[in-house]
Parts: sequence; structure tokens; C-alpha cells
Amino acid sequence: MIHETAIIDDCTIGEGTKIWAFSHISSGAVIGNNCVIGEGVHIGPNVVIGNNCKIQNHSILYEGVQLGNNVFIGPNVVTTNDFRPSVKGDWKESNRYRKTYFEDGCSIGANSTIICGVTIGQDSLVGAGSVVTKNVYKGKTVYGNPAR
Repeated sequence: MIHETAIIDDCTIGEGTKIWAFSHISSGAVIGNNCVIGEGVHIGPNVVIGNNCKIQNHSILYEGVQLGNNVFIGPNVVTTNDFRPSVKGDWKESNRYRKTYFEDGCSIGANSTIICGVTIGQDSLVGAGSVVTKNVYKGKTVYGNPAR
């Protein structure tokens, strides 16, 4: 099921995946089977999303983000991919561009910001409203600004 208002570029979408209204799936993105992409979600170029993931309304997953299986992304979660944002220079050709990994089974609470270059560990939990600046280890719960 893909809502008629969704913008779907040249990408791969697995069986059973649902994409709701006003979402944009960019070129090169790969979305696994049985995922739910909420309303107004932006999936950037070449983002990889595993199976059985749920990405809630108005979340933004920029290029360089990779989700494992069974990952939950709460509403209004924002990822980044430019470690030192600037209008100058080619961000992707410099050491500013960083990838971000969400391992299997992790959950990210609403309104969290994930700074690029980190790994969110398997079965970990990031509390709502957190700002994640460092790796979150397997099975851990973190929250706050910065998340600890």
C-alpha cells in the first residue's frame, strides 16, 4: 500500500510495506518487507531499512542511515549526516560525511536527534527528546541531552 500523495523515486520497496501520505522515498533507498512508513516521512538517497521496521510520522532519515530489522523510529526523529555543517565546501567529499547505524531491535523515542557517525546498538532504547552524540551499546537505555 502506497498512499497516492507519497513521492516514490527510483528505489526498492519490500513486500507488505505500507507508505502513508506525503512521505518521500528518495532514489536508491532500499526498504525491507513489512515496514510501516508514517505520514510525512523523508527517506533520503541510498538509505537502507531492514524488515519489520516502523518509522513514525514526520521523521527524517538522511543519506548514510542504515536500519537493521525490527527497528522502531518514533515521530519527529531527525538524523544527520554532516558532522560539521557549513555552506562551504563539498560535504560528501570531506571528512564531514558520516554514516549512522541502527542495529536490530533498537527503539528511538519521539523528537530525538541522532548526530551522524554513531551506532545505536541492538535492542537498545533512546528515550523521547534525546540528543544522541555517542554510540549506544547493545541493550542499553539512554535519554537526555546529551543522551546518557
